[in-house]
Amino acid sequence: MSETPIWYCVRQRAGPLVKECRALRPRLSPYDSPFERVEKNKILRPPRDSSVCRTRIDRLELRLALFGHEGSFYTLTFDEDHLPETFHGVELVWRAFLRQLRQWLGRSFDYVYTIEGRHGDHRYHFHLVLRDADFSPAELQHLWGRGWVDDEPLLRRPGDSFRRTAKYMLKEATDGVVIPIGKRVCRWSRSLNQALPAAEYFEAKSGVIRIPKDAMSRGQYQTGNQFGAYRYAWHIKARR
Repeated sequence: MSETPIWYCVRQRAGPLVKECRALRPRLSPYDSPFERVEKNKILRPPRDSSVCRTRIDRLELRLALFGHEGSFYTLTFDEDHLPETFHGVELVWRAFLRQLRQWLGRSFDYVYTIEGRHGDHRYHFHLVLRDADFSPAELQHLWGRGWVDDEPLLRRPGDSFRRTAKYMLKEATDGVVIPIGKRVCRWSRSLNQALPAAEYFEAKSGVIRIPKDAMSRGQYQTGNQFGAYRYAWHIKARR
């Protein structure tokens, strides 16, 4: 009687987001043929997002998920009188604005921001994510005072995801002209790192990943061959 295969599992929670993968992992061998190595790597290195913080998008997605259903996505643009001429000038504006927000609230708060300058009308601008409980759109417009503020919910509708916003906020590459090479244009508060739960590592006898029927959003991916299998699923819990 054959033994029940053991699935190696990783589950990551962040706010209402749950990401999980389960795998029957093959072992690489120096004696593998090129075909065997390619097939095994389809399991070991699946071409999709994962439950662990593998890429910049993965890491940002998890921080955004900590805002849950109570976050807003802001775009802060400059009018002609306040538009900085250089990227360094934009950084100085951000630092001053962050101090202003802390003074207004009277404490530290969670945030994610990115600086852009190549999309839209090719003017420097900020994208900023804040908790609705910390700031309202009216407060942010009042405090910004350097141009215009547009706002929308972090999750726009059923079926939306934090990953969509993460990809959008990381879409601009440094070009050495508008955005200097090597500059980190997307950052978040340290409090989000501290609030992120550790990933859960465990073993299971089943590769089934269960998703609640009332999940607001969901997605799945799987692949397998004679060497093993990989299954990945994510969902965002419905708002209570």
